[in-house]
Amino acid sequence: MLTPGDLEPLDELLRRHGLHGKREHPFPNDGWSGASLTLLNRGRDRFVLKRDSLASDWIARATADGPLLREGWFAARGPALPSGVRAAYLGAGVDADGSVGMLMPDLTGVLFDWDAPIDLNELDAVLRGIAELHSFPWQFIPEIADRPWCPLRERLTLICRASLERAGPARAAVGERILPGWDAFDRVATGDARELIDGLGEDPTPLVRALSARSSTLLHGDLKLANVGIGSDGMIELVDWQMVMLAPVAVELGWFLVSNVASLPLAPDAVISRYGEFLERAADDAEAEGRWVGGPLLHDEDAGLAILVGLLLRGWRKGYDAEAGITLASGVSAADDLAWWCERAVEASAHLS
Repeated sequence: MLTPGDLEPLDELLRRHGLHGKREHPFPNDGWSGASLTLLNRGRDRFVLKRDSLASDWIARATADGPLLREGWFAARGPALPSGVRAAYLGAGVDADGSVGMLMPDLTGVLFDWDAPIDLNELDAVLRGIAELHSFPWQFIPEIADRPWCPLRERLTLICRASLERAGPARAAVGERILPGWDAFDRVATGDARELIDGLGEDPTPLVRALSARSSTLLHGDLKLANVGIGSDGMIELVDWQMVMLAPVAVELGWFLVSNVASLPLAPDAVISRYGEFLERAADDAEAEGRWVGGPLLHDEDAGLAILVGLLLRGWRKGYDAEAGITLASGVSAADDLAWWCERAVEASAHLS
């Protein structure tokens, strides 16, 4: 088991990067986990220091994190990522108060605005990079064995109604904010979809079982576009690996689709299709280079499970948007989008047992 003692002191990390003793400036952010961010300057170079702990971070507590926070481990000791994808960490260390500090370059202007549309070229660049990450032969990388990965069940039910209605970290932190969205979902979703999602929230075992039968790979775990950017060298920059995990691609894809409706220029079925094409190309390239070892491909069952994952995680937001009568970045009304998700989720329930 990894412990905070496996990391260097934060002062040493800052000293190695010429930042020890530098003044820390406020760094506004829209994160909601409880972590704090500050800005440090070294000449013209700007850095962000993220401090986090089990005591302050409800997501860490809700996903069985610790004793060493998995993002701190990943920032300091995580495996090298495939070409084209970069985890934007310079290291991690333990502060005097026991919190973990993760040092990163300041990616202001690089990371996407979560609420602003992206164009098709940007979408394709992100999907291509994620396909490279997912298609890498992780099962042969020693560094991934016995690591503090985010558990699947806790990730799937993080903010479902059942998790928000019972006492726990999620209810205390975001229950008042999200439960009205689940009420809206219950008012506007179809009866079959409501029953399905409520049932999976109470007992996700059928979904966990179906996902566990699919190929697993390394997932970022929180692929909202606010955590993604395209560097000046074309690399896909990824921050906030707090829920990094080994799981089927359906988990990543489902969250990507539902968390980015304000940004995605295409309807979900088109995004699924494009991602599947990039995943297949990545496999073809790996096979041509002698690296193909039977990694994940996107089949109909995977796409269906992604729909179930997405609606379980963020049906509440779809309820809000449908009742508000908004139009999504794809040009589809939120009401029509919700109807599509409900229909597809009920169809995908055939994969559950």
